[in-house]
Amino acid sequence: MGARAVLASLGADGQLLVDDDGAWFGTAAVDAVRSNVGAGDSSLAGFLVAGGRGHEALVSAVAHGAAAVQLPGSVMPTPGDLDPAAVTVTADVPGDRVLREPVS
Repeated sequence: MGARAVLASLGADGQLLVDDDGAWFGTAAVDAVRSNVGAGDSSLAGFLVAGGRGHEALVSAVAHGAAAVQLPGSVMPTPGDLDPAAVTVTADVPGDRVLREPVS
């Protein structure tokens, strides 16, 4: 059987989703990073709440992660903190992209 979907966080460089339907790369601009504690958990929660598959689940994951890093400490984002319109998702996965160091 195996995994039906793989969601990989690339930190400040975005997120990658690979599932049966293809591969997508998602990013969102963040004005100011306050804390990255819990950002991965927020991303996973966003992914799962959106069904855990496909383009829309990646949009939700990226929106949740981007919101989380703009909040203090381990505060989890609320629906009012999310900005899915600021998320860019493409099927053009940048395989040669050089990853940046995390921002803290």
